[in-house]
Amino acid sequence: MTSPPPIRRRSALALPALLATPALAQTAWPDRPVRVLMGFPPGGPTDFVGRFTAAGLQGELGQTMVFENRPGANSVLAAEAVARAAPDGQTLLFSSNSLVMNASVYARLPYDPVGSFAPIGMVATSPNVLWCGASQPWRNLDEMVAAAKARPGTLGYASTGNGGNGHFGGETLRQALGIDITHVPYRGTAPALLDVMAGRVPLMLQTLVGAIGPYRENQLRPLVVFGPQRAPELPDVPTLKELGHEVADSGVWFGVLAPAGTPAPIVLRASQALSTFLAKPEARAQLATQASVPFYAGPEEFAARIRTDVGAWAEVARRAGMRAE
Repeated sequence: MTSPPPIRRRSALALPALLATPALAQTAWPDRPVRVLMGFPPGGPTDFVGRFTAAGLQGELGQTMVFENRPGANSVLAAEAVARAAPDGQTLLFSSNSLVMNASVYARLPYDPVGSFAPIGMVATSPNVLWCGASQPWRNLDEMVAAAKARPGTLGYASTGNGGNGHFGGETLRQALGIDITHVPYRGTAPALLDVMAGRVPLMLQTLVGAIGPYRENQLRPLVVFGPQRAPELPDVPTLKELGHEVADSGVWFGVLAPAGTPAPIVLRASQALSTFLAKPEARAQLATQASVPFYAGPEEFAARIRTDVGAWAEVARRAGMRAE
């Protein structure tokens, strides 16, 4: 996977002015550095997109964005910190849709995905994909389904942990196709990919942004794409919808949020800066190298997506009996 633009590595990093452009008309905000928290460790796909987004906001707003990795509990710790922060625009959250999926699998959360945040804007999406290791015999979804039905409960699918995109994708697949495949949770992307590529676990549900590197090295084979349309990187791989299966889109989205109660002018200014940045061809091209589809949605549309996702994933989790560790 292509490394993000070089920046100093420590727990909180002042990002360089990547793709800097003249700042928007001056307002009272931001008049000092802004913290951007993210709930996953450095080095992964969410980290890349988060740093890239923060750098873009820095260039558009003309103020330092201090990017801080705060991993733990599937991003709950970072979300809690932002939910409890002062609503003054000085603390933002860069999040994936783990923000809403967590609400379906944790018995109690220290935040409300709908009520605790003021959505600023979505940044990008990446579809979920069912993969098998290159050594497996299946060339398409039908062949895998036939094997699963011939040996119920014996085929395992890896994911990056309970309650994540992979777990939800696997459960929607089981429910839609009526197959018995076994969830094998890992603590992160790297160990899951290693076991799938080595053949120790035959299948994996992983977003394209998280698996594009091994796929390009011919270590993974895609069987089907979740989501509304085919992925540009996988033009010959059909979607579940094309094959007649209507399932919720378990792909990842990335977005920026502020604490609830943040003044509307601050939310609007940040959202406009995000929109301007994502409209730049060079920004869109850079996201595409990471198999991320630039997708800007403003505050109202982003808030509506969060509300819809909360309901959809709660139903999937209820039917599957999903609970986070």
